[in-house]
Amino acid sequence: MSSSIRHLVVALLLVVPLVVGAAVAAATHLDPASAWSSGEEPAAAPAVAAAAPELVDARRAAGEAGAQAGFLTTGTGELADGVAEMKTGAEALPGQFNEAVTGAQQLHQGLVELQAGVGQLGTGAGEVADGVGGAVDQVIGLGALQGQLLEAIDATVADLDGADDPDVVEARAQLMDLRGQVELIRLDGPVAEQLQALKDGSREIANQLGVPGYAFHDGIYSATRGAQDLSYGLTQAQGGVGEAVSGVEALQEGAQRIDDMATRTQDRISAVQRALPASPAPVGEVEEAVEPALSPLFALLIAAVVMVGGAFAGASRRWWVLVAATVGLTAAGVLLLWLVAPASTSVMLGWSAVVLALGAVAAAVGTRALLGLFGVAGGAAAAGVLGLVQLGVVGWVWKTLTTTDISAAWQVAANLSPLGWATSGLTVAGNDGSLGVLWLSLGVLGAMAVLGLGAAAVERRRVHG
Repeated sequence: MSSSIRHLVVALLLVVPLVVGAAVAAATHLDPASAWSSGEEPAAAPAVAAAAPELVDARRAAGEAGAQAGFLTTGTGELADGVAEMKTGAEALPGQFNEAVTGAQQLHQGLVELQAGVGQLGTGAGEVADGVGGAVDQVIGLGALQGQLLEAIDATVADLDGADDPDVVEARAQLMDLRGQVELIRLDGPVAEQLQALKDGSREIANQLGVPGYAFHDGIYSATRGAQDLSYGLTQAQGGVGEAVSGVEALQEGAQRIDDMATRTQDRISAVQRALPASPAPVGEVEEAVEPALSPLFALLIAAVVMVGGAFAGASRRWWVLVAATVGLTAAGVLLLWLVAPASTSVMLGWSAVVLALGAVAAAVGTRALLGLFGVAGGAAAAGVLGLVQLGVVGWVWKTLTTTDISAAWQVAANLSPLGWATSGLTVAGNDGSLGVLWLSLGVLGAMAVLGLGAAAVERRRVHG
């Protein structure tokens, strides 16, 4: 592998931790401002201890307003969701109502046809009832003739009694048989009652079908009239359905505007919270306890000074120069931190020393990679340009973050530089901020240091081996 390719590989390896760190921060929504404040209660950069009493009431009021705004946005969000579901149901209402109108019209038409058929059936039933009544009357009338027939037969048989003429004797025998058959005819009692019931039933059917005032006849007419009224009413109301749907749409637009206004209100309150500096002491305990409060801009300047020194140390290929520079720069950085944050604790200074040491080594190995890739002149120029670019980007991002929020793209840009992670680590250590930011900063800077030193060791062994 040629020397230029080896240097290119080393440079790309040093970029990998920065890319991974920026990706992790973006994926987990790890706001750099969480180095001194929480997501639930965002704040501007920490204020000095003397200003804390004046900030307590303001921050308490802003926090309460933020909590109320959260409840408001939750309620307006549920309102918007409920109205959206209502609109979904209302949009299906016109089609369903049209089906109801069509069904009512079909029901009315069917009942009209049924009414006409009942009228025709009533006429036929009346004719049947008339025929049945006449026949029953005639059959029942035969009962009155039965006695007369028996008397006539008895008289005729008596007149023929004693006759010797064979024809007369035979006729007399036939009359006796006829008399027995006439006696078997029973047109009174149960038979007569059944015939009368048949007559009455056929007439009742004819009346129910064809005579006004009877239940079935009037029921059919009432149902037909009701179906007509229903069809007319639904047809008249059909236009109102469109107005109702339009009303629901207007309601949804209003609910969405209310939700948007509530969201904007919450954002403005968050902006107010973000503009108020974080109090360096617990609320109600300003007199009794003072916590370290390190401004992110101080952290940025101290990290920049240490990493510039580390970059110069990286120009030398002597190990003792890098070690001595790292120790000296770290000590100087810790001293500066102690001066700008007099309430610093040993824990805060210890973590800061680790961050500064890793930042110095990361700057050194980065400079060494650029020198190996572009030569002494080109590498020095590239290191200077990259240093100025990251100082400008990181400086603007962190200066802006001290009072307000910025877009995720700028945060990613700041996280693609070693200076950004060194600033994050120092700010967390100086303000007891998010441990996630601190560990991620140590991980990115530590990975750069390990990869750079490992590559330098391999190159040294190759040259002297």
